[in-house]
Amino acid sequence: MKDNDLLVTQLYSDPACDMVTALSVYLTPKTSLSGNWIEIAYGTSSGTVRVIVQHPETVGHGPQLFQTFTVHRTPVTKVMLSEKHLVSVCSEYNHVRTWNVTRFRGMISTQPGSTPLASFKIVSLDDLDSLVSYSAGNDFGPFGEQDDQQLFVQKVVSNTDQLFIRQSATGKRICLIKAVDGSTISSFCVHECEGSNRMGSCPRRYLFTGHNNGSVQMWDLTTALDLYKQGNKDESGPSATELVKLLEQVDLSSSRCSSPCVSPSPSLLIGPNNLPLGAKLTAPSSRLSPVVSYVGQADAEHTTNKMSDECVQAMSLSGDQRDIATAATNKAS
Repeated sequence: MKDNDLLVTQLYSDPACDMVTALSVYLTPKTSLSGNWIEIAYGTSSGTVRVIVQHPETVGHGPQLFQTFTVHRTPVTKVMLSEKHLVSVCSEYNHVRTWNVTRFRGMISTQPGSTPLASFKIVSLDDLDSLVSYSAGNDFGPFGEQDDQQLFVQKVVSNTDQLFIRQSATGKRICLIKAVDGSTISSFCVHECEGSNRMGSCPRRYLFTGHNNGSVQMWDLTTALDLYKQGNKDESGPSATELVKLLEQVDLSSSRCSSPCVSPSPSLLIGPNNLPLGAKLTAPSSRLSPVVSYVGQADAEHTTNKMSDECVQAMSLSGDQRDIATAATNKAS
């Protein structure tokens, strides 16, 4: 790209005019004197993911729409376009969708084009009254350079001493991090350090974790990646057993029922003395206490209208008064 390539009134406008909720920019290697390709992946509030590109030859013009993916049903919260993969995350339990990206001489290509790779979730159960800074110190990624393998860091519950390190492209588990002193991990970040000047030295990736007791711990993710490549493990996120153990540390007493209530609520459909309108009243000869049996709404209204004044009056009396009324009725008969 040249300095005047982006001097346009409007860089790009979404075809559906949806709000852009996530962005990722990838600059291809410089292949000619004319400059680089600029590739922009973005997600929208409707769940759409689009890739737009700008050719070196189209100087002074905005990027052109290259690909569109409509796989999410909720707003996109994260997008990452790298050399080999396109990763998108939506707000529905951090649902992740990934694609393989085909390139020719470093530039994105349509032959055969981007193909679906994986679908998984990075579930994270946060506290309702968590600190404002919690999300900043517990961002799950993806982490890593765009030309290298990228990672997700999954923290299932807020009060835990464990982190699951997973591949961003496939969701496979690389390793499990546990605090050395068993303290709760309150924040974390991934940092990549430059390699030394020695021949063959490569950058190393580290994970730093902050804990509720004030300690900071450091983990070598480069070694974990090397061990993962040597092994034949096929684990993904937390297993059912691990998830149960993690949830044992969470207080679910204030959670609401996940099943929706019938609308309108039966408690709102009330008749005399707070009885449901769908209740049919029958009075035995010995007592006037009603026996409730549920019928249709039309029958309930008809039954309510035909209730005698004596039954309604008896229902409004207290227990002692009802016994007196019953005795008086029996004596009269």
